[in-house]
Amino acid sequence: MKTVQINEKTKIGRNVLEMLRDLAKNDNSIKFLDETDYLLSSEANREALIQGIDEVDKGEKGKTIKPSELWK
Repeated sequence: MKTVQINEKTKIGRNVLEMLRDLAKNDNSIKFLDETDYLLSSEANREALIQGIDEVDKGEKGKTIKPSELWK
């Protein structure tokens, strides 16, 4: 799975999102995911999210995580 970020503040971004939403209504190959759902989708992702929030609350530097560590 790949993640694509679209800037919906631009005209082309709004048009692309509108087109994708229309396509998603009729095709199961496009799925819109909420970022929070993704971050909580596995134990490793959840732990990384909670740790990051704790570090921000404490004013500490965030932890760098390799993408390969997210799906362990």
